[in-house]
Amino acid sequence: MADTKPLCPHESFYGNFNINRFEDTGRFSADITIKCATCGEPFRFLGLAAGLDFDKPMVSIDGLELRAPIQPQGEPQLLGHATFVMPSIPVRN
Repeated sequence: MADTKPLCPHESFYGNFNINRFEDTGRFSADITIKCATCGEPFRFLGLAAGLDFDKPMVSIDGLELRAPIQPQGEPQLLGHATFVMPSIPVRN
């Protein structure tokens, strides 16, 4: 017989976080996980690449852990890279 257990509506949550300090780099990262408080099902973070980057948020390979770079508010913020986009040139008829 098929399992007739009703689906959990996922109405309340709990999370966990760990702060990492990368020695000799002066960098920090917050690792965050979220689960449903009722059924315990983990939630995935969407729209981010997997891996570790000191300049942008990424996720674990299964998407269940957000790895977000952080820094103390009092430190000056310098961006890790810059970009330039050429404006489009109007087409002549």
